[in-house]
This record gives sequence, structure tokens and C-alpha cells, in this order.
Amino acid sequence: MSKALRLWLWPVAALLASLSTVAAAASVERLENYLAGLESLKARFSQTIETRDAYTGPLEGTFYLQRPGRFRWEYDGSEGQLIVADGERIWLLDRELEQVSHQSQKDALSGTPAQLLAESGALAESFNAEDAGDMNGLSWIDLTPSDPESQFSLVRVAFRGDALDRLEMLDSFGQYTRFVLSEVERNVPLDEALFRFEPPRGWDVFQTH
Repeated sequence: MSKALRLWLWPVAALLASLSTVAAAASVERLENYLAGLESLKARFSQTIETRDAYTGPLEGTFYLQRPGRFRWEYDGSEGQLIVADGERIWLLDRELEQVSHQSQKDALSGTPAQLLAESGALAESFNAEDAGDMNGLSWIDLTPSDPESQFSLVRVAFRGDALDRLEMLDSFGQYTRFVLSEVERNVPLDEALFRFEPPRGWDVFQTH
């Protein structure tokens, strides 16, 4: 390569590098802005789970979120599970087994997409964010939990334009869980009763932590 060509390419390379940095900052900033103005959320979801040996799904349902700290994952069907976070504890209702388990919300949410959405300040306090580029019309952000004890090693968030489209997570056992969102309604009024839970009478109840 000639000296003249090298001199011409250096500023081009520097410009491309700066544009890449700006794009990365813009993707992370989009997530920050989305979370900063988030008060409530309602969306349909389709969930799949992949491991090295198995594939589960899709499981479908409705997700409700009310900041700070409350959410409800309601799976479709008469045998579908229900997960409710009331701000202090997370309750899991398993209709097939007719049992309920519950645990500390703070411990259970560490490093999860639910923590990211439900808790103000979770992005800066609990994750290291990095732009992961654009693919198939989606802009991706990779989040690495700051807590080394987190059960998840990677959380991925995707936007389609300014709309939240996907949440994905890889856990320490190599299980990859993907949520594809649709019919997303942001900052809409939600019934407070959605985030209260009482175990059905006569069912087994277990406290896991």
C-alpha cells in the first residue's frame, strides 16, 4: 500500500470508528430512555426455551408490569402457570401440580430482564451494556449482569424502531430463553389486583428462599 493511500485511509478509518461508537451509544441510550420513562407495560408474549438437547415452546401469554417492582406473567390455557411479583415476593402458581412456591423477589430477580424492566436504576446498577448491532430490522443491546452470583450470564434486548420487541437470556446452565413481544402497550392504566396474590385454598405452598 502506498504512503499516499495510507494517509487517505487513516481519516476514513477514524471516521468509521467514531460512527460505530456513536451508533453503540445511541442503542444503549435508546434503552436508557425507554426505561427512564417507563411506568407500566402490557404485552402479549411468545416464549421458547432451548438447551443443548431440547426445545420447548412456544408458550404464550400476557405480561403486565407496574413500576416499581411489580409484574405478572400469565400463561395461556387452563393448565398454564402464573407468576406474580408483588414488590416483596415472587409467587409461582402451578395449576397442573396444584401447588404454589414463593421466594424473595430481590434474590430471584438479580440479573434478569424482569429486574431490568421492573426496577428503576437497574440498568446502570446491575448491568454492563454494550451495543450488539442491527439484524433483521432489530437493534440489539447485550447486557452482562454485574453480580457474579447472578444465575444469568447474558441478557439481550431488541428494539424495532423505538418499540421493545424481544427479551432473551442465557443462564449458567446453558439454557437460552427467548420472549418475543407483541401488542405492546406502554404506560397504560393497570388494575392493582393484577399484582396481588393469594394461594388457592387447599393447595400446597412452599417457600424456596
